[in-house]
Formats: sequence, C-alpha cells, structure tokens
Amino acid sequence: MSAPMTKRASASEGKVETNYQRVTNLIRNEIISGSIPLGGRLTMTTLALRYGVSVQPVREALQQLEGEGLVEMIPNAGARVRALDRNLLTHAHEIGEALETFLTRQFAEEASLSSLRQLEALQVEHDEATAAMDWAWIDAANHAFHRFINTHGGNLEAAGLISRYYGLSESLMNSQGRDTAFAQRVRTEHHALLDAFRRRDPEAAARINTAHVRGTLTVVMAAFDAMPKTEGRR
Repeated sequence: MSAPMTKRASASEGKVETNYQRVTNLIRNEIISGSIPLGGRLTMTTLALRYGVSVQPVREALQQLEGEGLVEMIPNAGARVRALDRNLLTHAHEIGEALETFLTRQFAEEASLSSLRQLEALQVEHDEATAAMDWAWIDAANHAFHRFINTHGGNLEAAGLISRYYGLSESLMNSQGRDTAFAQRVRTEHHALLDAFRRRDPEAAARINTAHVRGTLTVVMAAFDAMPKTEGRR
C-alpha cells in the first residue's frame, strides 16, 4: 500500500476521482433531497449537460447508484429513481455488517506486523481529521482505514460490495448533520479495533466491528426519519 494520505493528499485524491465521484454525489444528493422524485427519469445526456461532463461519468455514476438501490436501469429506456426506504437502508447495512465482520475477523487472524503498522498510520490520519472536525477529511480517512482492512485478504468482491453503500450513508447523514460525539465514537471504536488486532483477538474484533456498523446505522436511520416526506422516500 502507498504511504498514508495527508489532508492535502486527500484533497488532491478527490480531484483525481473527479467527474465520476462528483457526479455520483450530486445525483445521489438530489435523489435523497427529493429534487429528483420517485420514478423521475434520469437521462444521461441531460445530466451530462447539467453537470458539465461527458456521458461516460454519468453512466458510471448511475451504475454506482443502481448498486446502492437508488436507481433502476431500464433496458433501452435509460434510468429512473427508485424510492429510498427503511428496508433498503437496513438490508444494505446488514450486508455490510456481515461482510465487514468476516473481513475484520480475517484481518485479526492473518495481518502481518507491517500491515498493522500501515493501518495504525491510517488511523493517525483519521485522528487528525477528527481533531479538525473536517467531515470531508474524516470520511476520506475513514474509507482508507476500513478499505485497508476489507481488501487485506484479497477479497475485492466483498470489499466492493461494502463500498457501494458508504456514499449513501454519508449523504443521508450529511443531509441532517453529524456532531462531534459521532466522530469521537467512530475514532474510539477504530482504536478498539487496533487493540484487538494487536492482541490477535478475532472474536473481540468481530464484536467491535458489529457495534461499529450498528452505531452508524442508528444515525443513518435517524437522518432518514428526519427527512421531509417526499415522493423520493417511503
């Protein structure tokens, strides 16, 4: 793995992701806010013009959002918005919990001292982001921490499935705001995971990860319930 990112590096990485990630976030936020209603058509050429990009990043963004359950791709007819509901959010986090707990347990059993040191360095980045209360930086550092764990064993299919729902959860929480207590809880649980990894205790790591995912789901659900009732949710 490359050297842990810095705040400046994470900002540049956001530019490298450029159009695909930017367009994904823009469309996702419009769906969550209800600006694009349930059943609303998503025409690639129209979206490309709106966001000032080519059709390709729009196509990739819609595929990502289809994986998150927000968009339905219709053969020969483009795409449309699906409803955002409690079942989708619950099921997505249940999948994430099961897969991440498995991968966290595997990391505790198999990670080398070198891998553990790299993960510790990534957590230093997360600690600094949390101290600054910079949510973009916190989220980027959080992704890096968990992705390192989730990809360590080489199961990229599982890691990819988990990552599909990160943006959805973040967009929902950002729509209502997150507080310092949330950020500190995540930081504390990351350090608890590191302690379990140092002890090579897969059972403890699995328990901590389960609580970690469920704690985030509670905040996501609260954000969902606080959203105005629109055609885009149920």
